Amino acid sequence: MSDDDSKQAYWRSISRLSLAMTLTLAGIMIIFPFFIPGLNSYRFLRFPLGYFILAHGAVILLAILIYGFFGGQQRADRVHNMTIQF
Repeated sequence: MSDDDSKQAYWRSISRLSLAMTLTLAGIMIIFPFFIPGLNSYRFLRFPLGYFILAHGAVILLAILIYGFFGGQQRADRVHNMTIQF
């Protein structure tokens, strides 16, 4: 495999990883608000439950997705033997 082929394979894997993470976040942020009105009838710490879950869940979800992206990036780096050279 030539160097250009290796770089293209690496870029494809990173592009797929980015697309998967973006679609996951977008899907959850688009689908979850449909359930908020039903959850708002319950309270948690004097906040409507739907609001509370969306406000805190979005931050937690983003942290999980960033951690997952970092792990996927590290895995792709190992598979395609990409190292940082200064």
